[in-house]
Amino acid sequence: MKLQVCAKTDIGLRRKNNEDLFFVDEKMGLFIVADGMGGHAAGEVASQIAVETICQSLQTTDQNSPQEQLKQAIENANQAVEQAARGNNKWQGMGTTLTILLLKQQQGYLAHVGDSRIYHLHNSQFEQLSDDHSLVGEQLRQGILTPEQAKISSMGNILLQAIGMTPQLNICQKNIALTVGDRFLLCSDGLTDMVSDQKIEKILKQSVPLTPLCETLIEQAIVAGGKDNITAVILQIDQLDSAESK
Repeated sequence: MKLQVCAKTDIGLRRKNNEDLFFVDEKMGLFIVADGMGGHAAGEVASQIAVETICQSLQTTDQNSPQEQLKQAIENANQAVEQAARGNNKWQGMGTTLTILLLKQQQGYLAHVGDSRIYHLHNSQFEQLSDDHSLVGEQLRQGILTPEQAKISSMGNILLQAIGMTPQLNICQKNIALTVGDRFLLCSDGLTDMVSDQKIEKILKQSVPLTPLCETLIEQAIVAGGKDNITAVILQIDQLDSAESK
């Protein structure tokens, strides 16, 4: 499989430190965005522990199903962050979102907890693949809020699930067939809170190299206020190996 990849993170304009973390391994086909939270820089610790645990779990697991591999890896990460918080008073209450894309053969496997997001651009069709595990996201799904009301809700930062903070996880998992030309965007809410889906779609559809696209997304979030850390990982499927092609 041949890919183009660009990943960038920025502290934004209002934060003292960057609690976002991304991980990219093209050879493994593994892409992760984690948005940590917690006092005393504990968010940085949570996101680091979670990402490291995911990588270790996927390298050691012998499960045949990628969905099961990812599910077990996320459960391991949840336990690891929770245990670390119990062992250090400064880390109590820390947690992180976790959004993962694993590419295997002709499939992309998604596993997600929290309110970071993954988008898919396929044949000019733009779609959010992940569910926001937030109070506002749930109210939106139930029709309690309109999209316009959701954007300005004062409860936008209330998460219903997060790694290290939720004993029982309801992990969002999907898999989709890969096609040459597909683009994926994994990002933290520091981007999506500042930049509309319509603008993200317009940027992602531009026929230019991925690096300027990534830079434009970060710049747009900063211009809009940059109230949080901003992370964006863009990848494009350029070629499927002969053994993978349909």
